[in-house]
Amino acid sequence: MSFAAEQRERCDHLFQAFYDHPYLRSLADGGASRESVLHYVAQDHAYLTAFMRGYGQGIALSPDREWVAWFRDQITFLLEDETHPHHVLCAAFDVDYASVTAARMAPTAQAYINHMMLAGRDSLGVLMAALAPCPWTYIWAAQRQQAEAPVAADNPFRGWWEFYADAGEILQDFTDRLDRLAEEAGPAERARMAQAFEDSCHLEIRFWQMAWTQETWEDSLSLGRAVALT
Repeated sequence: MSFAAEQRERCDHLFQAFYDHPYLRSLADGGASRESVLHYVAQDHAYLTAFMRGYGQGIALSPDREWVAWFRDQITFLLEDETHPHHVLCAAFDVDYASVTAARMAPTAQAYINHMMLAGRDSLGVLMAALAPCPWTYIWAAQRQQAEAPVAADNPFRGWWEFYADAGEILQDFTDRLDRLAEEAGPAERARMAQAFEDSCHLEIRFWQMAWTQETWEDSLSLGRAVALT
């Protein structure tokens, strides 16, 4: 079994939790609230901007020009194509995408970025393992949804699902590269790669929860008060 397949199997329970999260289910049934969707878009925009910097770290770690070109293409995709699902979500509420901004990253988004930046200070293999769950969970979930229960034609978020369901080619290229790096890695590096992959899967689920609860840093105050009352 390849490294990517092994990690996918090992983290299957996390993929299932990602798919079953009520925020994603609300996108599937069309019932997602304006507040949760716009919070998600603002945070995901900031997150993907930082994700591109993760690709920049990949360029710095690249062993040759072919890898550099690949990372360049991924950055171009994020800049030119992956804004489309954000536009779909904003259009559902007649909101101009350009007006949806986050004054500050929410705790979960910031933690996810910190995790990826730390991976980028390790090796190319560890960085790629940390980056992989982001496209993998989205594409897998969208393809599963469209295969098992395609979203309704009148679902305002339908274009979001279709975008990721059609991005399978990107995922295959990503996992092929991850497997090659794992083959070249020693046992210690492979273990770090596996942990980075698993941690990113957890953070993908937490990203949904962040949107579902419209998480902010001020939530810590209510948590502190709740603890004080127990």
